[in-house]
Amino acid sequence: MTDEARGLRGALERVRTDRTSHAAAFAVVVLVGVALAWIHWLGLVLAGALVGLVSPSLWRAIAGGFVVGLVVLIAFALTLGGALGPTLEMTPIVWLAVASALGLPVLGSLIRGIE
Repeated sequence: MTDEARGLRGALERVRTDRTSHAAAFAVVVLVGVALAWIHWLGLVLAGALVGLVSPSLWRAIAGGFVVGLVVLIAFALTLGGALGPTLEMTPIVWLAVASALGLPVLGSLIRGIE
């Protein structure tokens, strides 16, 4: 293992164990993830993967992925404004949007279980 890889692994371990570093990294990762999800739906998976990388355990990664999904749904609902009511009435398709917003970040967060 190179010195750069050891340094990166050490920094990642510090983010996972130190509460302050973890909270700051989680906030940054969520903001980056929401920005990526705004551009393309694969950003949801990447957002979950980023949350998984800074999470101390697999279960915390899954919970973090779910939180990212909720943040994305809230951001989406806020951008709809007055069209929220008619959007919610489109029952079959709106469930797909909700399931995608919650499920794709959780899928990405499973990267934590790989290492």
